[in-house]
Amino acid sequence: MRVTELGHVSLFVRDLESSARFYRDLLGLRETGRGKEGRIVFLSAGAHHHDVSLELARSDAQALPAGAPGLYHVAFCIGATRAELLTAKREAEQAGLVPFGEVD
Repeated sequence: MRVTELGHVSLFVRDLESSARFYRDLLGLRETGRGKEGRIVFLSAGAHHHDVSLELARSDAQALPAGAPGLYHVAFCIGATRAELLTAKREAEQAGLVPFGEVD
């Protein structure tokens, strides 16, 4: 058996609408539908019905310590040049996001 591509990423989120705005309005994914009586949002980068699904968390999770088992990050290709990446960084900062990790 060999995986040939990533099918999609599903995330539980605390605030569905805020998360949908981030992926849709800032990252440019297209909302393709909603399900589970409005508790889940499907978003596409263009090739699939959804590349990301966001579902309203079913419980209030306590903050886990850094490095605890679980999803670490999801990475998206947003540019191929340094200029494109710097433009994306500026757009994220203008949206109120604070960069962390390696940003130079």
